[in-house]
Amino acid sequence: MKKFLLFGLGNPGDQFSHTRHNLGIDMLEKWIEYMRTKGAQVSAWKTHEKFHARMCEVTHGDVLVTIASAIIFMNESGKVIDLYLRYNPLEREQVLVVHDDLELALGETKIQPSGSAHGHNGVRSVHEYLGDTNIPQLRIGIGRPQDSTAIDKFVLATFTPEEKRILQEKEKSILEKITERVFPSP
Repeated sequence: MKKFLLFGLGNPGDQFSHTRHNLGIDMLEKWIEYMRTKGAQVSAWKTHEKFHARMCEVTHGDVLVTIASAIIFMNESGKVIDLYLRYNPLEREQVLVVHDDLELALGETKIQPSGSAHGHNGVRSVHEYLGDTNIPQLRIGIGRPQDSTAIDKFVLATFTPEEKRILQEKEKSILEKITERVFPSP
């Protein structure tokens, strides 16, 4: 069986639920539901203290995908992926970190096979814990504030109704991009 890890960046706690900074894990939760419609088997979410994460598994065909979300704060996200990979060795191509990105327009996506964190502290933490920048990322745009709102306040705020509408229009495309990464066409 082929294995894959999808790691959605976000902060734990209800106060951060559905904020811009939690778009990574929010989109993976939608991907899980999308995969159910494709006939995938999905386990219940479980907390794994050893990994500082909540996890569930999606099995489809001969592929087992672990979905992970940190139960520690964004700036320590690297601890989760480092611990997971110590116990479950995977090649870098079998991992995808899914996260929000200020540098991309709202809903725009980019697969980045390796390289810069683009100022994202969660990605920077992953790079620091793994000791390299060769970790694939799916960057999902949240855009930048259109006013003088400080970046930290902007990313920790929820989406406006208009932003939610735009994301909903782009959701299927984002979910398909995740699916293509996990189940590449021959």
